[in-house]
Amino acid sequence: MEAVEIKTPFGRATRKKALFIVNPKSGNTRALSVIAPVIEALTNAGYETTALTTVCRGDATRIASEYGADAELLVFSGGDGTMNEIIRGVMTLEKKDRPVIGYIPMGSTNDFSLALGLPKRLDQLIETAIMGEPSDIDVGCFNGRHYAYLASFGAFTDISYSTPQEAKNALGFLAYLGSGMNSIANICPNHTNVMINGEMITGDYAFASVSNTPSVVGVINYTKTGAVDLNDGLFEVMLIDYPDTAIELGKIARGLSTGDFNNEYMHRYVCRDVRFILDEPVDWMLDGERVDAGHEVFIENIHSAVKIMLPRPETLKKNAFSLFE
Repeated sequence: MEAVEIKTPFGRATRKKALFIVNPKSGNTRALSVIAPVIEALTNAGYETTALTTVCRGDATRIASEYGADAELLVFSGGDGTMNEIIRGVMTLEKKDRPVIGYIPMGSTNDFSLALGLPKRLDQLIETAIMGEPSDIDVGCFNGRHYAYLASFGAFTDISYSTPQEAKNALGFLAYLGSGMNSIANICPNHTNVMINGEMITGDYAFASVSNTPSVVGVINYTKTGAVDLNDGLFEVMLIDYPDTAIELGKIARGLSTGDFNNEYMHRYVCRDVRFILDEPVDWMLDGERVDAGHEVFIENIHSAVKIMLPRPETLKKNAFSLFE
């Protein structure tokens, strides 16, 4: 295995501290394969590294909260669920004590890595996590519980997080959209009052999302109508009405496939916070983690909450040895 070469900016007298957290179950234990190259790269970059693996759910949150303030850099390997736990742990720290986060996606679902524009080659992922550009991003707060990029309920949600990344890539958008549309038939409409931008709206919704990402559950693509800024203090909110007829269902499918949400059954908003008052409680998903929320949910955007390593332009241009090849 060829080592990832990182040019160190630090001498021994100025050696910094890094925390490396690995979810050994991510990607069918694929995350374990990155331990040696990441520790070697951190050492070459001048870091003294504490490396810990998670054992059970919630461990990444506990470790990040307990050890994060002592590190300048927190690198972790896992999927979206691990990212959610890392964010929750880091957000327990005072802002001045929060380490920069380096993400090496190795889970079965890595949707957020696409939103961040992370490279796919492992050597470039490691370099980005350690020597990337520290960039501020917003974080969501769901009834006091922090999340990284997506809170949602209804159709599409379970399919998105139960389908492995490889299967998503193989299915393609249209097949994935078809599975999502079929899921609408298996849920009940949820009568909901939504307070957003000072306006109360009411509807029977098949799906709702509050996100900080260009793409939602594999079928909603905001980039076709403009860029989504991950650090503007604003959420993208999508509400999709429950269709009563095949014609209404067809209009929703057309809107999703074209990225044109300008129809009477799909409602897009941009806001700093939003409140949901539901007739009946539903299961919400926060970055793929199921949570109970009761009848009322308040979601707010925490602007510039954390720093995460994003690719430098020169990183993406490299043709270094790839461990995926």
